[in-house]
Amino acid sequence: MSTHVTSPPAHPGERLRVQVGPVGGFPVTAAALLVLLGTALVTGTLVSGPAPALTHAVGAAASGPAHGLLTSALWCAGPGSLAVAAVAVVVLLGPAERWLGSWPALGAVVAGQVLGNAAGLAVIAVLAGAGDAWAREIAPTVVLGPFSGLLAAAGLATARMPALWRRRVRLLLSISLTALVLYSGTAGDVARLAGWLVGLAAGALLRRPQDGPAASYPSRREGRALVALVLAVTALGPLAAALSRTPDGPWAVVSHLFVAGAPHRDQLRAVCAPGGDVADCRVLEARARLTGHGPALLSILPVVLQLVLAEGLRRGRRAAWVGAVVLGAVLTTVGGLVVATVLRAPAEELPLLGVRPGSLPAVSLVAPLVAPLAVLVLLLLTRDRFPVRAAPGTARRWVLAAAAGTAVLAAGYVGVGWLLRAQFAGAPSPLALLADLPVRMLPPGYLGEVLAPLVPLHDGARLLADWTGVAAWTLLLVTAVRLVRPGAPRGDALRARALVDRHGDGPLSFMATWIGNRHWFSPDAAVVVAYRVLGGVAITTGDPVGPPAARGTAVRAFTAWCEDHGWTPCWYAVTDEVAGALAGTGARQVQVAAETWLPLGDLAFTGRRWQDVRTALNRARREGIDARWVTWSQAPLGLREQLVRLSEEWLAAKGLPEMGFTLGGLDELADDDVRCLLAVDAAGRVLGVTSWLPAHRDGRPVGWTLDVMRRGRNAPAGVVEFLIATAALAFQAEGTQFVSLSGAPLALPAEAADRGAVTRLLELAGRTMEPVYGFRSLLAFKAKFQPRYRPLWLVYPGTADLPRIARAVSRAYLPHVTPVQAARLAVALARGHRSRRGSRHELARSA
Repeated sequence: MSTHVTSPPAHPGERLRVQVGPVGGFPVTAAALLVLLGTALVTGTLVSGPAPALTHAVGAAASGPAHGLLTSALWCAGPGSLAVAAVAVVVLLGPAERWLGSWPALGAVVAGQVLGNAAGLAVIAVLAGAGDAWAREIAPTVVLGPFSGLLAAAGLATARMPALWRRRVRLLLSISLTALVLYSGTAGDVARLAGWLVGLAAGALLRRPQDGPAASYPSRREGRALVALVLAVTALGPLAAALSRTPDGPWAVVSHLFVAGAPHRDQLRAVCAPGGDVADCRVLEARARLTGHGPALLSILPVVLQLVLAEGLRRGRRAAWVGAVVLGAVLTTVGGLVVATVLRAPAEELPLLGVRPGSLPAVSLVAPLVAPLAVLVLLLLTRDRFPVRAAPGTARRWVLAAAAGTAVLAAGYVGVGWLLRAQFAGAPSPLALLADLPVRMLPPGYLGEVLAPLVPLHDGARLLADWTGVAAWTLLLVTAVRLVRPGAPRGDALRARALVDRHGDGPLSFMATWIGNRHWFSPDAAVVVAYRVLGGVAITTGDPVGPPAARGTAVRAFTAWCEDHGWTPCWYAVTDEVAGALAGTGARQVQVAAETWLPLGDLAFTGRRWQDVRTALNRARREGIDARWVTWSQAPLGLREQLVRLSEEWLAAKGLPEMGFTLGGLDELADDDVRCLLAVDAAGRVLGVTSWLPAHRDGRPVGWTLDVMRRGRNAPAGVVEFLIATAALAFQAEGTQFVSLSGAPLALPAEAADRGAVTRLLELAGRTMEPVYGFRSLLAFKAKFQPRYRPLWLVYPGTADLPRIARAVSRAYLPHVTPVQAARLAVALARGHRSRRGSRHELARSA
């Protein structure tokens, strides 16, 4: 089954791209770069940055002059900051100028620089006046750089971007800038976040009706990418704080969950001076010795692990989700211990925990607990978005490999350590070396006070102590990469795929291979039934797949097997063959869709009834639109990115959650057996896409079923008709027997035989959903291809089971709908019906 939507008019960004390109590119961006670099050259601040007097004269501060709010954009604190600012001009201002135009982009930079700096510094001043320790510490800081204005322009430009990039840019910059404030916490970080928020607010206020639709609901694929992005950015936040020269942010203490650098020399002198505490001095000296390449690498390995898991989440791997949840639970637990330690520690011991006395705001007391807990809650709420399970036994093999590798490392550490025992303080025994090993796997200075019980004195022992933990973490990371990496199907999925390749000639047979299905095999393993269990209802994905003579027996066996397990068997979207196999058993049936089936062999778009199709073909030929066959894995990266953008724009135009089950999306395009036909214009832009699922018999395709059918926002009329007609002719030339345009749920042709009470109820549901999902319009669209209609049935035990089955089918199609989204759906339905009534009244008046 597939979905279709009428495309809105071309995005203004497309018109802007045509206007700006030939005129000279990006004049404001080029001018900003020249001004920034020219100012540094003329004032001699290119190498060393501005002198203190100049910094205070032109910079922005909480108690500084008002002109500094703008003049601060012309100078940077040093060459490193200048390089970052130059990159930011290109990365942020360039796209903003493209989407807004030159003059509006310039105005956004100037206004954003003033308002962003003013708002950020005002917040700092208010908090400092209220007695906040963090705000008092950063209030005297002078802010330099054009970042507030650049981020304000970028925030404003996101209102004009396509839905895909609008969502990605907003999430990435919002989380990154917030993390910098919480973990690094300089005055410049606060001003940058304020500039970004000013831009977002301006974009919301100045949004135009012709701008792209709001991206309320990401697709399944994009939702996974956003969750992965959150995990990655929150993993890098503590590292950024730890690497910062002055990690003053409210959550800067969280950095000590991951990495703790060597203590400052002034701190060492103060603690280890005559009369100082000997134990405290030993702690700091031990931390001071934890330097070098090995400890440095060990410091960032927990972050690397989270990045690996984030990549697994992006791919939808359930193993990556489990790993991220376990790691989040561990970090949350450890974070609670950090909170308890900081709360119990006397003020004089806070430096040993990496905290300066008096600099700890109240919010930071719970930061180590809240930060990982928030990510853990997000992962738990989005569990259903990560359905790609590893092959059976993969987790067991990973545990065995990791355990065996760790055992080898432990034996090596104990063995080599015993040989080098003279290089340790106290000549440790093998048991002492074994007890020392777990601490060697912790990042250096972990939680401040956690020190290894053994002290290496010479280079050999230091090398062993520093690199054993790195080797252990590397082993875990390598095996984790293998765990989250997608592979070929195995186990039940592999057996099901083999049967689909041999006997899968039904319209929905290939959907049995989709992720999310379970597989039941007949006792002789000749037939497979794809199903999923929701609310105690076992819903099948079409007919059983196997030899025709064995399918009827398999239908009855699967039905009995479900009843034995306490599930309600629900044969969904099945053909007459399944309905006939259950005749006489008391099962009931109702038509839920009509497959639109097009036989091939002598197809020719001639005659009056094919006029619309011929018009679409001729128009595409006149406008230089080409049909291009691709598979997802072999498509160029730029082409795939266009497909993702087109899909997200399509979904944003609907304003509703993406449907699943028998309605495919981009995830289902990744199979190499799925063929995609794209409509590409002369400029290389993708205007529309259709995907086709094979129907196999004895290993060769005898038919193709239409799945994804989406049209770009800037596509001319008739693009989808052009793609379907082109595909049908290509399949016919290959010797294929039929093309199935699939079906439309809750929409039946006028000649449908079943007109019982349940059917009328389903038709009422279809009319209710029409303003939102357009199933009846989809069926009318497919009628252009003069198809034959074949009924698809819902076969169920009895009428009393229908409410449970209805809930289960709804959850199968919309698995991620929240109560808030359900309320929005109801509002959309109500608006759609009011619009339809208004249209009917308007037609009546004109008549």
